[in-house]
Amino acid sequence: MSMSRLEAVLTMINEQTSAANQQIDKAEQFASRTESLRVVGESRDHLAQVTVDGVGQMVDLAFGDGFARASADEVRTAVLTAHVQAKQKLTNRVREIGTEIYGSGSSAVDLVADSYESRYGSYDEEEDR
Repeated sequence: MSMSRLEAVLTMINEQTSAANQQIDKAEQFASRTESLRVVGESRDHLAQVTVDGVGQMVDLAFGDGFARASADEVRTAVLTAHVQAKQKLTNRVREIGTEIYGSGSSAVDLVADSYESRYGSYDEEEDR
């Protein structure tokens, strides 16, 4: 192999290594940001607020002023509704973070966000009104 051919191969390897390292950095950033996510959903009657973490697990629950007057069924419905909304908002936030990191139209973002969406759905603010 001639020296110029060797140099070209080494340059190509360095470029590929650099590109791979950039993808690893992006993946670590995405994982870190989604891991620390906290997203809040609220029932329409404002009776319950649920906070979920980056994988959709409930990590906090708060009740509004009407809690003391609400029936057990109303509380249950409010908590479940708020939990669903929080997970749907999580899907949207994961997609936003992925787009910020990887850029618009990234297949990696679509793959992860579509997984969240198939599990939790996505939040449509217009639909909630």
